[in-house]
Amino acid sequence: MFDLTSRVAVITGGSSGLGVLFAKALAGQNATIVLLARREEKLQKVAADLEKEYGRKVAYYVCDVTNSEQVASIAEKIVEKFGKIDIAVNCAGGGNCTWADKLTDEMWHKTMSVNLHGVFYCCREFGKAMIKNGYGRIINVSSMLGSVGMDVAFGNGIAEYAASKGAVNNLTRQLAVEWAQHGITVNALAPGFFASEVSPVGNEEFDRFLKTKCPMKREGHPHDLDSAVVFLAADESAYITGQIIGVDGGWTAL
Repeated sequence: MFDLTSRVAVITGGSSGLGVLFAKALAGQNATIVLLARREEKLQKVAADLEKEYGRKVAYYVCDVTNSEQVASIAEKIVEKFGKIDIAVNCAGGGNCTWADKLTDEMWHKTMSVNLHGVFYCCREFGKAMIKNGYGRIINVSSMLGSVGMDVAFGNGIAEYAASKGAVNNLTRQLAVEWAQHGITVNALAPGFFASEVSPVGNEEFDRFLKTKCPMKREGHPHDLDSAVVFLAADESAYITGQIIGVDGGWTAL
């Protein structure tokens, strides 16, 4: 069950954070892994580590998901090399922690460019390859903040990030409706707080705040997302599409 042998999985944001965890989870089910990110040195290291751990070649491409022409070009290269794209995990993202009245136009547009435009560009270009093959699994990485607001006790605003993730949720639903006829499922994972380069997890003050808001009273652990991403990537989830799967320790149940 959930065997991904012969499946080609593309992971954006694959040089760090959740992208690496998703790559490991899918590699563990025998998928062929293709990593995309902007930082080549980090991509090289992650690819080498995965090859050593799983004993299989890992491909990578330097790609800025905010550049639609670059995304289209990389998608073509992946199809040329592997013949198809079966699974796409759109994980590249970012944001600011600033009160809304302090957000500049530049900050707003930068976050939207990565979190929303980049996700759309990747869905569109990877989706084209999937439509041709009549099969695909698209997994967009959203956030619990696409569904709920953040208590001001957090200590910072997060309006543009929350807005972008809310948009990703409904983009996910719409693409699911449009592409169901092509054998493609489109779902989103909505994580709570996990450790990453930009996450506040590990900050003592934030960790106290998290314990008052999250029913499980902790951050997400490194492998808490594994089963969800593997399930959504597998053949066994063929009748599940347009869903936003929360992995947040019960935060959005409040």
